[in-house]
Amino acid sequence: MVPSFTYIVSAFFILLSTSAFAFVDRLIYGEWSGKGGDKFTQILNLFAIICSVLLFWWGSQRARSPRFNRVLPLAAAGLLAISVLWSVAPGTTMTRSVAYLFVIVGAIGIVELLDPDEVMSLTALICGFLAAASLLLFFIHPAWVLVEGEDFRGLFPHKNQLGQAMTVGVLAGLHGIRVRGRGRARSIGVVALCSIVAFMSKSTTSLLTIAAFFSLHLMGTLYVKGGGARIMSIFLTIVAATTFVLVMVNADLIFALLDKDPNLTGRTELWPYVIDAIYEKPILGWGFTAFWIPSNPRAAEISSVLGWGSYVAEAHNGMLQLLLDVGVVGTAFFLFLWARNLVMAVKCMNGPAPEIGVTALLLLVGILLIGVSEQVLATVDPVTTQFFLLGFMCERQLWLARRARRGVILRSNRPPVGLFGAPGQENAIRRIY
Repeated sequence: MVPSFTYIVSAFFILLSTSAFAFVDRLIYGEWSGKGGDKFTQILNLFAIICSVLLFWWGSQRARSPRFNRVLPLAAAGLLAISVLWSVAPGTTMTRSVAYLFVIVGAIGIVELLDPDEVMSLTALICGFLAAASLLLFFIHPAWVLVEGEDFRGLFPHKNQLGQAMTVGVLAGLHGIRVRGRGRARSIGVVALCSIVAFMSKSTTSLLTIAAFFSLHLMGTLYVKGGGARIMSIFLTIVAATTFVLVMVNADLIFALLDKDPNLTGRTELWPYVIDAIYEKPILGWGFTAFWIPSNPRAAEISSVLGWGSYVAEAHNGMLQLLLDVGVVGTAFFLFLWARNLVMAVKCMNGPAPEIGVTALLLLVGILLIGVSEQVLATVDPVTTQFFLLGFMCERQLWLARRARRGVILRSNRPPVGLFGAPGQENAIRRIY
């Protein structure tokens, strides 16, 4: 049994990764364009590091802990930290790369301490709590959770960050529904609550991702049942893929019918400028999270040319943001990690842990959808945290399955021995086998 204090630290670690404490920060210090860190943010970062180290230490103390590859994820964090050598903002790069590193360290500890269902249940509980708190504040004091009296952002710095946290909540809630444990009713409640809050945020990307989660949840549930249900799942997947292609081909028409801006609220106007900046430093990039800072003249120039009325804070595309931060080399490495997690998710679905495999697959598809219009895997956020958690969980389950198979093979190859060591009994035992 895992001590309750471990659950508290794990919960606090996941909570810190959501950026929900930004609500407290803006109540104390206020907010403005290009705002940097303050004492409250520094304290939270320190707590995050302490939680990560504790979780890693507790996990390393477990006897015969299931093994998984730590080198590749830690190498990704190391690459971000090394980019400080050519970064246009070394201080920013170092601070945020250290935070990224300890997200991975904490994820390693959590996966070694808790089983997959416990991790997803804890995630669902935290996201459900944040959704409920955001909704409650909306009715009590709307000015605290609205931007310019319109955009609903809840406890988060921006509505897109609220939307991403709610998509993770839906993901964790759907996992709980598939597991069908005693907390199934609670999981349904989390899914409903997070979906409502995501709808209130009016984040189109998050709503599309949640809709994809619901569809893939149905297909995944059918797939793991096997038999005729699996055939139905494959058929529905083909239909869904065909529909997605048709939607992409006729995107302008779909946006017109939905009364939405076909240029993704100005994002497509930004991308040519971002691509030009990428070509200036294509191999290694500008440094992790270093480009979009007020002191960078190149970023200030782009913000001025676009004339959005506020400082541009990101590339609004996952691939472009990675290329901007760590160039072709770093982006290729993160694509490799994504593909590796995809392979492990499919193996889990068809092997030892179908439920966690489906959840991992849902998240990987969600990353693709979110990455169309928002940065993803390029900062510390709920999606990044779940990416590493689910990758470690899938690998852990595959390792356990391999160890179990080796144990069966070794036992089956062991020659039978005579009863009480009496000679001649071996043949009798062989006949029994």
